[in-house]
Amino acid sequence: MSSTTQQALIIPSPKAPFVVGSLPVPVPLPGQVRVKIMSVGLNPMNNFQHRMDLFMPVYPAVIGADISGVVDEVGEGVQGFEKGDEILVQAIYGGFQQYTVVPAATLIRKPKNINFDEAATFPITFTTACVGLLAPEPIGLCLNPSISWDKPQKGQSALVIGGGSSVGQFAIQLLEFLGFTRIVVYASNTHFDYLKTLGATEFIDRKEVPVESIAHVMKPAVHVVYDSTGAVDAAVDSVVDGGKVATSIPTAKPSRDFESRGITFNSHTGLYAGPDVMKPVGDPALHLGRLEHTEFGRILIRELPKLIEQSVVVGNRVEIVLNGLAGVPDALDRISVGAVRGVKLVAHPQYSV
Repeated sequence: MSSTTQQALIIPSPKAPFVVGSLPVPVPLPGQVRVKIMSVGLNPMNNFQHRMDLFMPVYPAVIGADISGVVDEVGEGVQGFEKGDEILVQAIYGGFQQYTVVPAATLIRKPKNINFDEAATFPITFTTACVGLLAPEPIGLCLNPSISWDKPQKGQSALVIGGGSSVGQFAIQLLEFLGFTRIVVYASNTHFDYLKTLGATEFIDRKEVPVESIAHVMKPAVHVVYDSTGAVDAAVDSVVDGGKVATSIPTAKPSRDFESRGITFNSHTGLYAGPDVMKPVGDPALHLGRLEHTEFGRILIRELPKLIEQSVVVGNRVEIVLNGLAGVPDALDRISVGAVRGVKLVAHPQYSV
């Protein structure tokens, strides 16, 4: 590759198979930075984008959202970052290549106590759990919108459905940070020992208990439920009257009558930048970002490095995708058939095939 071209995993046309090829190295516009991508996390959202042709840039397109790397060039007007700074960042697309450009306002400083692979587990999945639990309404449950360290939910109880997932693992850690004393986790028993180290106090084995039966085996009911699977009826059944339920599946809606019980229900996305910062991609009517995401995102950008530095939250366990970008399509297929559990797949774009 020359200094003006880069290796990328390209989708040539809508829903077409991935191909590894070369693209121009992008130049940052005012307010943008170019990032040399060291690690990129794989996410179920990648398959959704590709197969449904949603939230896609102009073709030939490059997707990939969970990015960590090094600032390579700074656009006009950018302050606070310079070439060589180590960062992590969430993007809608552009991660499955060696270089990308992103708004400087979305950069999060990477603490020195984690490596690039660990950093790439945070941008989508941590923020999904964080927005859902901590952010103010209407984008979250408003449990701690300032991300204060004073344990505002001390003594309360919570349930995480899908605790072994990447989002679920971060939800467990955030619930402990919030002060929840009882944290029940519905997950595979193969993950129990690890999830206990993240803060879980009780377990329900999904191999033994159907999801619709959670409320029958978990007594008493909890104050808050975080769901990462779409099992929102089970979530509503498991929470006390006046409790709160959040799901990371934006389209999930309970069939139960939760309003008469005074239950707050929130379905959310993990964006920490709204359309004022992150330009909508594709049909604007489908864009899920709001100005409230930008407002909460400023707090998240400031506080996440502190949480990582103090080991309040740790990244997901990582499995490295072999063969760099060329290995990503097969790895995404593994995700689509449910063959990846308890770990985050991470690829190294700088590896050249």
